[in-house]
Amino acid sequence: MRRRSRIPVSAISFYLPQFDMVITALFLLVAFMAIVLVKHCLLWQPMDVSYLYQNGYLKFGHRGSSMLAPENTLTSFLKAVEQGVNTIEVDVLLTKDGKVVCSHNHDLESETDGYGYIDEKMYEELKEVDAGVKFPEYSPCRIPLLEEVFDIVPEDIIVDIEIKSKWAFDLRTAKYVAEIIRERNLYHRVLVSSFHPFVIGRIKWIDKRIPTAYLWEDQHVPNILKKPRFINLVHPDMLHPDVYFVDKNLIRFAQRKGLRIHPWTVNNQPAIEWLLKLGADGIFSDFPGLMNRAVEKIGGSNETA
Repeated sequence: MRRRSRIPVSAISFYLPQFDMVITALFLLVAFMAIVLVKHCLLWQPMDVSYLYQNGYLKFGHRGSSMLAPENTLTSFLKAVEQGVNTIEVDVLLTKDGKVVCSHNHDLESETDGYGYIDEKMYEELKEVDAGVKFPEYSPCRIPLLEEVFDIVPEDIIVDIEIKSKWAFDLRTAKYVAEIIRERNLYHRVLVSSFHPFVIGRIKWIDKRIPTAYLWEDQHVPNILKKPRFINLVHPDMLHPDVYFVDKNLIRFAQRKGLRIHPWTVNNQPAIEWLLKLGADGIFSDFPGLMNRAVEKIGGSNETA
């Protein structure tokens, strides 16, 4: 039989210190990553967006004035401004050739006389589509570019750009929206919102100066998004919850975190008054007149502005 070779004691004593060094380095690396993660998720603060509230509560015209004109059209946005809103909500999508257009729906059939999907169309094709089919008095009516909104809407009107995405990692629109904001220096009059946390994170990654809002609902979204679990990951500056989630606890959470809160979509005056008294910083509504009357009744401006 062959004798088994033995590892010299001196060799073992040589490797043990090196092994300890590797373990120590790994421990320090894990500890550092844990500290970074805790700081990122728990010790962050939203940016100061008080400049958006110089005119009091934000009164969001939902898709413009969608009860009186074709939604997400220039006509609808101007109608909302005429009715006294200080903020308009604009849904945006990206065309096949990289143009940011105003539309809530990915498909054309829902609100226009066209067919197919916007992201599969060149912008030139969309110019032939009539978005005013539900409002014959305004037909024909084009699907506008996002840039056109800023060309016609008064400078003192805030624009909430809601980015729509087909799937979780559909992030291209965020890049183009951020470019428009930067090129036109629109930081003082915009916020960017989305139901998709990765879109919000992408906007913040591109340009931290752009205010963002996390939209929250529990319908028509994956289970993982039915709770606002990603707030501490993507760091929004505002929270836009479905009105049915709003109670004192949610308002306290937002205020404790420094998040401005704007419930949607509220279409009766007593509910608007109750929400503003509870501590909401603004309201989305299809009826601007209701918001105006509610704000006038309770005093006209939010104390936190």
